[in-house]
Amino acid sequence: MRIRDDALVGRYVIRLDGARCDGHGICALRCPERICLDEWGFAKVDPRPVSTGRALARARRAVAACPAGALGLVAPEGATRGTT
Repeated sequence: MRIRDDALVGRYVIRLDGARCDGHGICALRCPERICLDEWGFAKVDPRPVSTGRALARARRAVAACPAGALGLVAPEGATRGTT
């Protein structure tokens, strides 16, 4: 059974492995409200939890589209996983 995105809002943050980022910029196109590019074209992510279902869907697409595998969706540090 797949959990609806609404139940997961606020439970995940986008994490970037800067060493793996190659500066393709696809992530910023897929999720511009959470990811931007620095002056050299490398990703910078908003460290706050993803706050809406739409942003979570876009974040998932950005993670999936990264050719370098530099992005991930993870539970914020110190957060506990609830059941829904």
